Amino acid sequence: MGLTPMKFDAWKFVLLVLWGLIFANLVHAFPEGMAKSLRVLGVLFVVVHLAEYLFFYKTISSRPESPAVAFLMTFFFGIFYWKYHPAATRNKK
Repeated sequence: MGLTPMKFDAWKFVLLVLWGLIFANLVHAFPEGMAKSLRVLGVLFVVVHLAEYLFFYKTISSRPESPAVAFLMTFFFGIFYWKYHPAATRNKK
């Protein structure tokens, strides 16, 4: 059971919303409980996506985009960029 394009777009949207909340938390005072949760989530996202980029560097660097774009896309979208992106599925056929 793979991810359909609609599910891919939905997850991408969810990640963008979460990143937006994490960045907004840096410049705007959210309630303490929410702010702490967003800080923890932000640190977790940064650590996991950087580790993902390092572990899967060969796969990600083989993408047609420039290295800077590939890094940013991996940093913000993680596996939804490098594994489920339409270009990745075309290369497997």
